[in-house]
Amino acid sequence: MPTDQELRCRLGIPDDAERVLIFSESSHWDPNWLLTSEAYFERFVRHNLDQAIGELQREPRRVYSIECIFFLRMYWDRYPEQQDAVRALVNAGRLRLTSSGVTTADTLLPSAEAILRDLLIGQEWLHANRMNQEPKLAYFTDSFGCTPTLPSLLNAAGFDRTAITRVDGMYFMGCDLESSKNFPRAGSSAERLLTQERSLDFIWRDQNGAHVLCHWNAFTYGQGDMLAYGGASRVYLARIAFPLRSDRHIARRIQQYLAQLAPLSRTPYMLCPIGFDFVEPIPDFIALLDRYNQNHYPKTGVWAVNAGLDDYLALIEPHQDKLPVLELDPNPYWTGFYTARPRLKQRCRNLVDDLLLAEKLSLLPENHDAKKTISTDLEDAWWQVVVSNHHDFITGTSPDEVVEEEQIPWLDQAADSVNTILDRLAHAPPASNVTEACSESLTWFQQNSKILIKTAHYSIELDEVLGGAITNLESQSTQTPLLTGVSNDLVSYRDSGGLWRMGYEFAGGIWKESIRASQHSSQMQVCEHDNGLEVICNVELNGETFLRRIWLSKDSPIIHCRIEGKAAEGHSITLRFATGIHAKKLAMDTPGGTVIRPPKRIYNPTFWPLHHFVHLRDDDTGRGLAILQPMPGAISYQPDGQLELVAMRNATREKLFGLIGIPGNPASGHESESYTYEYALLFTQNGDWRENNIHLLAQDIANNPWSNPRDTALRSLADSIITTDSPDVSVIAIKPVSRGEGIIVRLYTPFLPESRVMIKAAHFKVTKAFLCDARERDLESLDVRNGAVRVEMPGTVATIRLLQG
Repeated sequence: MPTDQELRCRLGIPDDAERVLIFSESSHWDPNWLLTSEAYFERFVRHNLDQAIGELQREPRRVYSIECIFFLRMYWDRYPEQQDAVRALVNAGRLRLTSSGVTTADTLLPSAEAILRDLLIGQEWLHANRMNQEPKLAYFTDSFGCTPTLPSLLNAAGFDRTAITRVDGMYFMGCDLESSKNFPRAGSSAERLLTQERSLDFIWRDQNGAHVLCHWNAFTYGQGDMLAYGGASRVYLARIAFPLRSDRHIARRIQQYLAQLAPLSRTPYMLCPIGFDFVEPIPDFIALLDRYNQNHYPKTGVWAVNAGLDDYLALIEPHQDKLPVLELDPNPYWTGFYTARPRLKQRCRNLVDDLLLAEKLSLLPENHDAKKTISTDLEDAWWQVVVSNHHDFITGTSPDEVVEEEQIPWLDQAADSVNTILDRLAHAPPASNVTEACSESLTWFQQNSKILIKTAHYSIELDEVLGGAITNLESQSTQTPLLTGVSNDLVSYRDSGGLWRMGYEFAGGIWKESIRASQHSSQMQVCEHDNGLEVICNVELNGETFLRRIWLSKDSPIIHCRIEGKAAEGHSITLRFATGIHAKKLAMDTPGGTVIRPPKRIYNPTFWPLHHFVHLRDDDTGRGLAILQPMPGAISYQPDGQLELVAMRNATREKLFGLIGIPGNPASGHESESYTYEYALLFTQNGDWRENNIHLLAQDIANNPWSNPRDTALRSLADSIITTDSPDVSVIAIKPVSRGEGIIVRLYTPFLPESRVMIKAAHFKVTKAFLCDARERDLESLDVRNGAVRVEMPGTVATIRLLQG
C-alpha cells in the first residue's frame, strides 16, 4: 500500500495543494433493468467500453472504473480482438474494478452466501483470464439501502472499504417530487451525516465489531456528469445535454461541486463521482482538468484530478482519526421492493438453496465421481444466481417484459439444470426412525361459529364470522392472553406505490385500508393429522380468493401459517396482529448478522426488511413474540402493539394521487402468478432472541408441516457431512475450492461465540486446514487434532479450506 505522499506523487498532486477534488469516473451498467442485457449491451455498453478503452489509450494518466464483471465478461467473450487491450489496462490499474462482484448486488434480500459467491465468482473470472486486480473496495453504486452488517460481509470477503449512495432520508432528484428543503428526513442516516457529523466519510462499524472505511455519495453517483456539458442530464432516460467544454464553464461547474462538498469534508480530499446510468466517458477528460489546474489552481488552491474511487479512499485513510465512527443502518430507503414480485424472489432463493444442497451432496462417498465435476456442472447456474443478486433483479424492480423475457427464463433454466444434478446425487436418504402418534394434549371442538383448540402450549380460538381470524390465544401454563384482539387478520390496502415504494412513502401516494377478511364470514375446515391439527379456510378480498392454513403441532410451541393467492391489482395484502406488546426495539436478522431497530423511522408505518426472524419483547412484562419466515418479507410495528406482515403485493407503479408517474421509478409490473406466503409465530415468556434461541428456530423454519419429507431428509443428510460443536455456528456452504486443493467450508453465526469452534467431517479425515477469506485466499493455518479443526470465528462469517488425507 503506497503512502499518502507516494500516492499524491503518482496522481500528480502538487505538494502544496491543500485541497484536492478527485473526479472518479465509473460505469453504471444495470444488467437488465428497463431493457434486457442484450439490448443494453448493443445500445450502450459496447460503445461505452469501446470509447473508454480509446480514451485510456489516448490519455496515459486517465483512470476509468468498471463497477462489476457482468458486462465486462460479455464484452470479453464477444470481442476477442480486444482482450489483450482490456487485460493490459486492467493489469495496469487504469481500467479499474471497483468491486470483484458480478453485479452491484442488493444486500438486503439475497442470502449472505449468495452475496459472498457474487464477490468470489467475479474475482475468479478475473483470475482465470489473467487479470490480476483483487479489489479491496466494494462499491454499491445504486443499491436501495444496504444491510447494516455490510462491514461483516465485506470483511469476510477481504474488503476493507466501500462506498454507497442511497441511504434513508436523503434527497435524490427525479425520485422525490417535492422540495429538496424537506430533506434530509428527521432521524435518518442522511440527517446524521449531513447535519450532525457533517462528513461524507466515516468508519462504518457494525454491531459485530466489523468495520470498513466508507464514503457516501450524498449528491448522487453522477454528481459530476455535467462537468463538460450544458443542459440537464446525460442519463439515457431523459438525455438533455450538449458538449460545453469552455474553461469558464468547467471552472463554474467545479465551483458548484466544491460548494457542495467542501463543508462536508474533514480531510484535504473531496470526491465528485461521474457515472450515472450508461453515460459515456467524457472525451479528453485529462486535458480539461489540466487546463483547469493551469488556469485556476493558483487562485483557488484546489487541485482537480482524475483517479479511482479506491485512490480517494486510500488518500483519506491516513486521516481516519478525523472521521466519525458510526453504526449505520441506511434503511429504510424504499420499502416496496422488499416484497415486490414475490415469486421472482422465491425463485432466486430456492435456486441458491438447491445449489448449496447439490454441492454438499456431492461430497457423500457414494457421489465420489460427481465430486470431480460438480464445480463445472453448477458453474452456469451459480452465474445466474449471482446475476440475480443485482439491485434491479431480486428486488423485482424491472418491468414485466424484462422479467418475463429474461429474468424468469434464466432462473428457470438454471433451476432445471440443478434439479437434474440433484436427481443424480440424491440417493435414497435414510428413513426417519421417529414416529409420532396422536396426542391427547391436542384437542379441539366447535362451538357455533368458533373453533377452540388446546395444545400443550396454547389455547386458541378462531371465528368463522371473522373470516377465520384468531380471536383469542392464551398460554396454557400461565392462562394469560398472548394476543389482545382480532389477529392473523388478512388486510387489503389500496396501494398507489409500485415496485420500489409503497403508497405511504411519497407525497401524493395512497395507502388506505380497503377491506379485511374479518369483515366477512368464512367456513373453516379442521383436518386432524398424526402430528398436528390443520385449520383451512378460503377468504375473498377485492375479487381475489386466498387459501389460508394454520397448523398447530401437538407439542411444538411454533404455530405455522401459510397464505396462497394473489393480491388484486393496485393492492397490497398484510397480516395484522394485536400483540398487546409494548416494545421500544425490534431484534431482526439480516445478511451478515443481526440488528436492533426502532419501531419507527421516517415513515408511518415503517416497514422494515424481514430476512428470517424478528423478535419483539414487552419492556415491562418481558412477554415476547417472534415471527419466523423462510423468504424475505417486510414487517411494521406500531406503539399500540399492532404488528403487520406484508404477505403479497401487486402495486403496479408509483403514482401521485394514483395518476402521475414518478420519473425516477419508471418501471411498472403486474403480479400474474399465485404465491404461497409462509410464516410462523412463537410466543416467548422471558428473555431476548438469543436466550430463546430464535436464530436456531429460524434456520429450520423452511422445514414446516407442508414440506416435502424427502427434501427435508436430504437437507438433514447434507447438513451431517460437516458439523460444528456449537449450535450457534452453522455450516452454510461446503464446496470444492475454486483454485488449488481441498474443499471450502463456510461457517456463519449471528453473534461471535466466546470460545473456539470445532469442525468435524463425517466421511473423511482432515489433515490440514487454513482460514481464508470468502475469495478463498489463505490467511493463516489452523490447528488440526485427530481430524478435527479448531477455529476462532473472525467475525460472523468464517471461510475454511480443508485438506483431507
